Amino acid sequence: MIIDTEAVVLRTLNHGDTSKIVTLYSRETGRLKLIAKGVRSRKSKSQGLFQPTHYLRLAYYEKQRSELQLFKNGELVKGFYQLESDFDRLTLAQVVLELVDRAAEKEEPHPEVFDLLIQALEHLNDMDQPTSVVYWFFHLQFLRAMGFRPETDRCPLCSRSLSAGGNLKPRLPGITCNECEAEDPEEIKLNAGQIRTLQDLLDRSWEELEEPGFSETERRRFWDFLWRYTRYHIEPTRNMRSLEVLKQLYG
Repeated sequence: MIIDTEAVVLRTLNHGDTSKIVTLYSRETGRLKLIAKGVRSRKSKSQGLFQPTHYLRLAYYEKQRSELQLFKNGELVKGFYQLESDFDRLTLAQVVLELVDRAAEKEEPHPEVFDLLIQALEHLNDMDQPTSVVYWFFHLQFLRAMGFRPETDRCPLCSRSLSAGGNLKPRLPGITCNECEAEDPEEIKLNAGQIRTLQDLLDRSWEELEEPGFSETERRRFWDFLWRYTRYHIEPTRNMRSLEVLKQLYG
């Protein structure tokens, strides 16, 4: 059976002398693995097609009860080539791809996640867009789509308002108010401005994004919150390789 789909290349692995094993995220089937035979050959019409971030339209032969499908043909929809000229943007794009690869269920369609992935790559590819805010928006919207939206309104322990700030403790799943639980040296403190930014990024659209006036310390704390919260709720995101490069930029 031949399946037609749109997909984004998440990662590739050379196979044999001329082939590739490709992991993609598709609109119709979610995370998908293909073997693309002969695509590394100079004579292949698909040479260079399978590069991470590439947005493709492709066809493949579906094999029932097989994790590896067979690529038939495809074409490039968009390459996002501006990313290659900006190391920060390319690094964030790689984090986006690895996050989707690790967190999304294989062979489970989720069109909202697919559209969010395309939009994130388009905004990172736009040199006029603020890099960190674009990534934060994608990350929080991805958490929401996966069912792990952070609660930014009320403390989960006592229902007090979080408008004055809160804390993310290592062994608790959400943000608690400043009155609950003993102080922990490993907790991540979020002030009122950071809580408001979380709410804005969760409730606004791409067109409404604004750069928050964070200090360097507040920015690092915001990054730390995102990743501790994500690792707590989505275990496969632990030890992501692309995060090591990201830490050098924003750590």
